[in-house]
Amino acid sequence: MITTITIFFPLVGLILMLLLRNTDERTIRYSALGVAAVPLLLVTYIYLRHGDNLGVSSLTQGFDWVSSLGVGYRVGLDGLGFGMFFLSALLTLIAVIASWDVRENLRQYYAILFVAELGMLGVFAAQDLIMFYIFFEVTLIPMYLLVGIWGDENRRPAAIKFFIYTFFGSTMMLAGFLALGILSGPNFSIEALNAGGTLSRTAQIAVAAPILLGLLIKVPAVPLHSWLLDVYVSSPTSTNVMLSGILPKLGTYGLIKIALPLLPQGVEPFLPAIAALGVVNIIYGAFVAFMQTDLKALVAYSSIGTLGFILLGIASGNVLGINGAVMQQVTHGLYSALLFIIVGIIAARTGTRRISKLGGLAGRMPWAGGLLALGALAAMGVPGLAVFVSEFMTIMGGFMTFPVQGTLAAVGILLGAMYILHMLRRVIFGPMERPTLAETTDAGPVEMAAIVPLALLLLLLGIFPSLLINVQEPAVELVAAVIGGS
Repeated sequence: MITTITIFFPLVGLILMLLLRNTDERTIRYSALGVAAVPLLLVTYIYLRHGDNLGVSSLTQGFDWVSSLGVGYRVGLDGLGFGMFFLSALLTLIAVIASWDVRENLRQYYAILFVAELGMLGVFAAQDLIMFYIFFEVTLIPMYLLVGIWGDENRRPAAIKFFIYTFFGSTMMLAGFLALGILSGPNFSIEALNAGGTLSRTAQIAVAAPILLGLLIKVPAVPLHSWLLDVYVSSPTSTNVMLSGILPKLGTYGLIKIALPLLPQGVEPFLPAIAALGVVNIIYGAFVAFMQTDLKALVAYSSIGTLGFILLGIASGNVLGINGAVMQQVTHGLYSALLFIIVGIIAARTGTRRISKLGGLAGRMPWAGGLLALGALAAMGVPGLAVFVSEFMTIMGGFMTFPVQGTLAAVGILLGAMYILHMLRRVIFGPMERPTLAETTDAGPVEMAAIVPLALLLLLLGIFPSLLINVQEPAVELVAAVIGGS
């Protein structure tokens, strides 16, 4: 039952926020913090107690829901989803801590945030296609509201664009799920579907096409990415933590958990295109990030590039590449959340996000500046930090299957280093552009509480990547075996 309890515990936070009327802000914040800590503690317990058994599906619960259609409530944890299951719980807690920029309708903000957490936890534990879709959709409305209500002056157009793209993508995905489940029984159990079942190659290709399109929109893969910049730039800092750290991984995780193992022959013809899209993401993200004048926009486009490495690793179809892609989902979530929080701190202290108006902050904000440099180095894939391990695995795995794409991805690392070092020079180490910056204060204790855990995990997984790889590798080997056998 522990998996189900963890997934649905955020409902306690929802109910509590609805009950805390006429309550002071401090009580609301600490109540939300307490609720958000529980799923993280439960996931940590699962790792310490059952980590050796999470390679394949375990801690499962289920019952028939619509038995005539083969639909049931089926959840469980395995190596493919556990890292993101943990990250969903962690980043929700971090988002609560980082919500110092939210002042209006605080109870409602936390209530909606907890609904989003429920959906995210559910996606990474779902063992049924319909349950996967339901949890996938549960994240849509909360994130739309978090952006549309608490974002900046451009929040409404950004939220509408996010909703349209994501709803279209999820509709395409549902069409594929329904076709797969009905043609296979009907049966929507992910475990029972077993690598496409008896579907012919032609049927698998027809079913895989809408599923892949829907998931690639969610990633997003270029050229399906135009919603991302508006949403990221318009969102408050705490919402950015969830948007960048978790939301894109719903798409990449769906590719790894559902598309590859359930439709191997249907996905196989599309793998070269997915690898090419990954390379386009990497190179396009680097070039566009270099041209950004807004620090937050630069971080947003850096995420597009990192997601490209995940796509390349997935498309490789081998253990090394898929292992790297599964790990990269987690490492990207850690560094992107860290960077967005620090950008929020800098904007709050200086009153601007324009790179040209910043400079020399290392002297006035040593902690925030130093951790910004750490996050930027992680984004570059510097050895000793977690992203290096996962990124190296995706490139090597991609090169083994697609030598040209793997080589271009390696070149993309150099392009990424160019814009990141350029940003650091101008923002942290450059001359102080405005005299008013001389009075800028550093990050406070609450803000450091949101940043430091992310930085420590980037260091820990960089030094001991086996903490995550040992959990995920058995499940990755099963997926690679199915693709290799196709």
